[in-house]
Amino acid sequence: MIDLFKANYDGIMKAFWETNYMMIYSMLTVFFISLPLGIMLFSFSRDYLLKNRAVYEGLSIALNALRSVPFLIFVFILIPVNRFLFKTSFGNIAAILPLTLVGVSIYARFVEQALINVPKKIVDRAISMGATKIQIIRYFLLPATMDNLILSFTYTTISLLAYTTVMGVIGAGGLGEFAFRYGYQEYNYDLMYLIVIIFIVYVFIIQSIGYGLAKRFTNKKEK
Repeated sequence: MIDLFKANYDGIMKAFWETNYMMIYSMLTVFFISLPLGIMLFSFSRDYLLKNRAVYEGLSIALNALRSVPFLIFVFILIPVNRFLFKTSFGNIAAILPLTLVGVSIYARFVEQALINVPKKIVDRAISMGATKIQIIRYFLLPATMDNLILSFTYTTISLLAYTTVMGVIGAGGLGEFAFRYGYQEYNYDLMYLIVIIFIVYVFIIQSIGYGLAKRFTNKKEK
């Protein structure tokens, strides 16, 4: 395997950085959109925050619609949107939009669920202390669920890593396309298995970082 890696080093590293490009930009966007969106979803379903059933149902339907469309078809549907926004429907930059939208639909729901699972006594304590709506979210709800938010973001990241493997259909490259083109299509199955091993290591690193951060916040919460 080491000799195989050395023989294909340039191609593997190029594909690796293509995957990282898609992951970094999409996950940053997912975080900054999904966290407030998930908080809004939760807020619109609670009387002590911003109770509004119509807005909540509208957001829920939109998120459910994003999650319901098969991802490969979703990529093709967004081609005209990519052309309008980025003047291209091909390459790494065209992969960011579908990855981001799917990531948002996943992580926003995780944020909402994490907030729903916050013990009621924490909310009651915040209300009894006269906390404002923003203070309830900022100083009570988010700190109480930080570990769950981190673990959920870790899961979302791993899910998007899997989605990047099909982005070769619009020329975005990445490890998935490399394994398919130079491994499967050229009957070089050892190379394909090598890429699988790289994915396993990649997921292990992401999971270790996420679990480590979550454990750190859990320990702080218990002190």
